[in-house]
Amino acid sequence: MALSGQQAVLAPSLRIVDRAYFAWATVAVAYAIAFLQRVSPQTVGLSFMHDFGTDASGVALLASSYFWGYTLMQIPAGLLVDRYGVKRVVLCSMAASALGSAAFALSPTLLDVFMARSIVACGDALVFTALLKLVAQSFADERFGVMSGISQVSGYVGGAIATAPLASAVSGFGWRACFIVIACIGAANLACASVALKPAAATHTNKTFKSVLLASWRALGASANWGCAMTFASHFAVVTTLSGVWGIPMVAHYFNISPSAAGAPLLAFMVGNALGSIFLGHAADRTTSLDGSLIWICVLRMLLIAMLLPALAHTFGLVYVGTVFAVLGLVAGGTVPLVLKCTKHLYTAELIGVGASVNTTSAGIFAGLAQPVIALAMVTASGLGATSIHTTRPAANDAGYIALIGILLLMSLPGIVGPLLIRRKLILRA
Repeated sequence: MALSGQQAVLAPSLRIVDRAYFAWATVAVAYAIAFLQRVSPQTVGLSFMHDFGTDASGVALLASSYFWGYTLMQIPAGLLVDRYGVKRVVLCSMAASALGSAAFALSPTLLDVFMARSIVACGDALVFTALLKLVAQSFADERFGVMSGISQVSGYVGGAIATAPLASAVSGFGWRACFIVIACIGAANLACASVALKPAAATHTNKTFKSVLLASWRALGASANWGCAMTFASHFAVVTTLSGVWGIPMVAHYFNISPSAAGAPLLAFMVGNALGSIFLGHAADRTTSLDGSLIWICVLRMLLIAMLLPALAHTFGLVYVGTVFAVLGLVAGGTVPLVLKCTKHLYTAELIGVGASVNTTSAGIFAGLAQPVIALAMVTASGLGATSIHTTRPAANDAGYIALIGILLLMSLPGIVGPLLIRRKLILRA
């Protein structure tokens, strides 16, 4: 009898846990699709240019339409998630992404492409904030770090699918058919999410948008919250600039190899990023000093970036550079769960959507403003004329990449200052 009673108690508990993971999985799939959408222009670019009779400017339009829609929706994303709850926001997000993908696949002109991709981006911009909110609400604090890390990995899976698998599919079936399939997968995931996700609690139903806005305004008055934003912005801008903009050209220049061959160290970076998100996310749940961990991880990141200086790369070779990128990926992947853990502690689960949006928006602005400065510094240090950007000559030489690494090290400094601003509030909350 005692055993039967225990089974009766455990069964509902297991069902609740299973539903929490199922609900999480539907939003994680949406985030994977969003990540795929974000990086897909590099894969479909050639087919896209052929079909529309355009050049690189058309691909730039394709990429920029997503970027602007995604960035402009970040602050509203946090407010919407904190006011209306995860389910309503995610379902609207998935619907916009699926409809936008279908419209993109059927677009007859570049203007239609811009509008369709903007719709996709506005939908996708809501996903990670909602996913983070769902993790904060559905899992204990002791599981938050590892679950947020795994959530980040779901995006990397989408990014991986957007490389060779998507390229093969585009080659065999065309880019339009591929994005119709992506739209159908998104619609199917929308149907699953509508069943799996629980409606917002009564506390959300009773909230007004004004009350969330006022609470957010008060939260933004705390220096610790801006310290958290500085920490994430520094990490994101540095890592994205290196791994997403200049990593492959730098490796190709160092060793005089093709861009495809130079992609191997960046693949090692992505693998390291995924592993770091999981294993260091698990460690984030057990550390007693989030601020100290963030400072040490920033210092380690700076050391690894300095290890990519041309003199060291030429001396130790491609395997050395690939190893540095792999370790840098581990460090970068481990940074995100630490920042997210701080975000939850500073904003609480009630306003974590706003916190995530502030961090993401700050990171996007910092990264965007840094790019022209970095390009100018690299060209100037390389002694290349401005017209070289439009020729087949290298974008930079060793001197240019030394300038790049120097600027990345300077951009890393807010990652040390930010945790110092966070420290006092974390101690008070402990």
